[in-house]
Amino acid sequence: MKSTMDAKVPIVGECCLCFDLKTGTIILGVLNLIVCVIGAILSMGLVISWAVFVGDGDVIMKENGVAVNPGLVEAAGVVLYITTSVIFIVCVFYIVIASLLIHGARTGRPGFLTPWLVLTAVSMALQLVNVVGGLIALEWMKVGLTIIGMAIEGYFFVCVWSFRQQLPRGVFVPKA
Repeated sequence: MKSTMDAKVPIVGECCLCFDLKTGTIILGVLNLIVCVIGAILSMGLVISWAVFVGDGDVIMKENGVAVNPGLVEAAGVVLYITTSVIFIVCVFYIVIASLLIHGARTGRPGFLTPWLVLTAVSMALQLVNVVGGLIALEWMKVGLTIIGMAIEGYFFVCVWSFRQQLPRGVFVPKA
């Protein structure tokens, strides 16, 4: 008797106990899209507001009598620009992936669901690293909240995976 250990993703029949998998996948994609559009707008707003603040910073600091090292303000600006630019790029990337998820679920194309599944798996792996770091640093709140987030994200992963398994491989399924 040959023993093998296969890791398989569980399959569910419904999303959130009330939606079929197709509807749940579309709703999940729309929610992802909304959050990423808001994130992109906020990150660009932060960059623009910082540019306005630094441009008028000398006037504001002189009027309020605040002594701030201009080199420190410039360094903070560079860090802010880089950080918010990365956030903006990630949001735009995720907007594309969420759009693919919605389109793939709507048209029944399993290949369009794959980028979201891969990105979610990578995100969960990074969150697992975050949990290990929190355990090492004894940050119990961080560990607890990250595990809760991973459980929710894992459930949504299983829902999209289950929907993908329902679709025929590589065959276009017309809209009903």
